[in-house]
Amino acid sequence: MVSKLPLKYFFSNSKFKFVFCLFFLLSSKLFAQQNHYIIIDSIAIEGNIKTKQFVIERELLFKKDSIYESADLDEMAVNSKNLLFNTNLFITAEVKWEETRPKHVKVSVKVIEKRYIWPIPFFELADRNYKQWADLGYKLDRTNYGLYLFTYNFRGKNETLKLSFINGYTRNYGLQYTVPFLNKTGKFGMDVNSSFKQNKEIWYLTKNDSLQFYNNFLNTLIQRFENRIAFTTRHNNFLTERWEFEFNKVKIRDTVRSVALNPNFLLSGSKQTEIYIKHILNYEKRDNKYYPLTGFYIRNEVAIGQIKGDTASLELIKETLEFGAYKEIFKKLYLSGIFKTRISNEPKPFIPYNNYKAFGYKDYVRGYEQYVIDGYAFMLGKVNLKYALLHRYMLKTPFTINKRPVKLPTGLYFNLYSDWGKVFNNQWADLSYNNKLIQTDLVGYGAGFDLLFMNDKIFRFEYSLNILGNKNFNIHFDKAF
Repeated sequence: MVSKLPLKYFFSNSKFKFVFCLFFLLSSKLFAQQNHYIIIDSIAIEGNIKTKQFVIERELLFKKDSIYESADLDEMAVNSKNLLFNTNLFITAEVKWEETRPKHVKVSVKVIEKRYIWPIPFFELADRNYKQWADLGYKLDRTNYGLYLFTYNFRGKNETLKLSFINGYTRNYGLQYTVPFLNKTGKFGMDVNSSFKQNKEIWYLTKNDSLQFYNNFLNTLIQRFENRIAFTTRHNNFLTERWEFEFNKVKIRDTVRSVALNPNFLLSGSKQTEIYIKHILNYEKRDNKYYPLTGFYIRNEVAIGQIKGDTASLELIKETLEFGAYKEIFKKLYLSGIFKTRISNEPKPFIPYNNYKAFGYKDYVRGYEQYVIDGYAFMLGKVNLKYALLHRYMLKTPFTINKRPVKLPTGLYFNLYSDWGKVFNNQWADLSYNNKLIQTDLVGYGAGFDLLFMNDKIFRFEYSLNILGNKNFNIHFDKAF
């Protein structure tokens, strides 16, 4: 009798009855969802004329005869589509699923391949960016021209063969061969890169936060022989590990290392050898890594190197950490941000000027493109609000590939942005080069338009301001971050 009293009271009380019923219903629903599994009966792939089927299958999160929860299928289809885009092999890609009978699903994949062989006449600005080229008078002798021969998707295995024949401001001959599939599982890959470069003008020093130039058009002032081999391990569709081995040789004319120019340009003498071992861990889950709008990524790089001059040597250790997030906050309105930091040791006697770069090259605060800030460490943050005026609009062209009309995915985006950065430099602090932007909070902001073709060809037109009162217009040919 005593044991029945609590149970009788529980059911006689309306509040407890309601809570019990609600708990029971929610538990039942959750239990049902967790146990609603489906089986992938088949995967049908269309449109891959040259691309091997296993290359596409490697990007899919679906596997034939595997079992998945039905609630995950839509997200898996979206992520599979993004992974196909990130191979840069296709103009368009679609991944859909349909239930053919209870608890059995068919997955359909449709792709349109890009053109894979491109003999491209090459023209680019030799300066760091459009702003520097404009400040130096829009001179054509500060440009590079020549020929790139690209063979994408070589042998249908997503291999890339690239030959460079460049002349002009920089003479550059190069070879790159990328093999992402050393075996059919796609777990292991390799990348080989070698180039030889020469210049008759050199950026020998940073003064007043600007590069100083010296030229002698009768003689080569600097030449670089750069070599890299990398081995990659793809742990899953999103996580990649990379080991790189670099061997570089730099040679300058004796005039460059004179007291009048920069005796610390190299470590010692007129020749320098650099050997690096790098470990890179990258988690990539963006919709399009060449121009991301949604998703996130995390990347960490550790580099250990030895620099040898004619009479001295030093060990250099660098670590670079960066992460970014991208989200559609309203329809066609995207918010994104990244943070990147790099730090290295400060070995004695000094880090050579040629190896002491921070802002003004690959990394920069928008609004400060005309400046160069050197240092052993930096922090950089960027925020972007982007509105899609056109998003993956299929632009018709008069061209055909495999007798099919070519349509170019095109995007046009309006941007508002703000950047912050800071560079740390304890080296050569006693020298009167008047570099005032070191260890200073740099804030830039502005607006612009991004034009996107073929999912990876980018033109950015930006008008920026900074806290120094500078206003400038810039054109960039890569993504902001």
